[in-house]
Order: sequence, then C-alpha cells, then structure tokens
Amino acid sequence: MSFIRRLMAVGRTAFGDRRAMKVIFVPHCILNQNARVAGAAERPAAVNELITDLMKRDIGIIQMPCPELVILGLDRAHLAIRRELEKPEGRSELRKLVKELIQQVQQYRRCGVQVLGVLGKNGSPTCGVEETWYQGVTPGEGVFIEELKRGLLENNVELRLSGCRDSDPEAALAIVDRWIP
Repeated sequence: MSFIRRLMAVGRTAFGDRRAMKVIFVPHCILNQNARVAGAAERPAAVNELITDLMKRDIGIIQMPCPELVILGLDRAHLAIRRELEKPEGRSELRKLVKELIQQVQQYRRCGVQVLGVLGKNGSPTCGVEETWYQGVTPGEGVFIEELKRGLLENNVELRLSGCRDSDPEAALAIVDRWIP
C-alpha cells in the first residue's frame, strides 16, 4: 500500500468542532469566471448567488479543477476543445484529474463527511452533464464528465451528478436542496 493510501486509510469521524460535514463539488468556473474560454464568461468573477446560498446552507464548496484550463491553457478559444480532449493524450490527462477527484470523495466519505454530489456545467464541452458543446449546444455529456462516470463505475463509487448554468443559480440550488437529506 502506498504512503498516500496508508494516510487516507486513517479516518476520523468525530472532529469535535463546528463543521457541518457536508460538501459539494462544483465546476472551477462557478468560483472563477476567469477560467472560462474567451467569450463564455457570464459573470465578472463568480456565480455569487450560488456560492452565497451554498454557504447559507452550511455546505462546503469544493472547486474542481478546470480540465480545459489545466490541459489546454487559458487561451484556447482557437481550439476545437472537445476534439482535443477526446484524443488519447487528452483522455489520459482527464483520467488523472478524475482519479484525484475520486480520491477526495473517498476521503471525505471515509471521515463521515456527506458528499452531496457534483454540479457540472451544462453546455460545456468538458463539464456538461445533460448538455455539452460540439459546434453548438447538444444533448450529452462533456468529456470530463464521461471520464468521471467511467472512473466512478470502475471504483464502485456512487455519486450524484447534475448540470447547472451560470445564468440559473436558482435551478442549481433546487437540485442541491433535493440532495440534502
């Protein structure tokens, strides 16, 4: 067993402090619109209403990495993003990000923290859950979400996923409210 796995195996469920023991994974661009591809930012900085209301519900916010930014860079508007990430080297990099995300989910759960789920970014070529982008918005999943679902299945990890849009934080909160027991 690797050093990191041994450390992760040690879990505590009684922290003895005020944490609410609930977290949600959100797309990077929910907290940082500067990561969006040129022309796609809908807000100056962040989706403030969603962030504020998650905090009011005492839900910890985990910012997922932006696969597009990490793999293709910030100046990527000239690229066919989905096509680039569907290449074997793109898929390989996506799987690395998925592995880290799944390790976080497992660690939180091992320590008794409720992982509510993942909010994806509908319309994104990478993080779309119900809709993706390929020469326009189309039904389907983004390539990161495809790899995430594959990784979850391979690791026997159940996790809710649903898409949201920056322009409709109320719909995203309605999803989260359904996830809260």
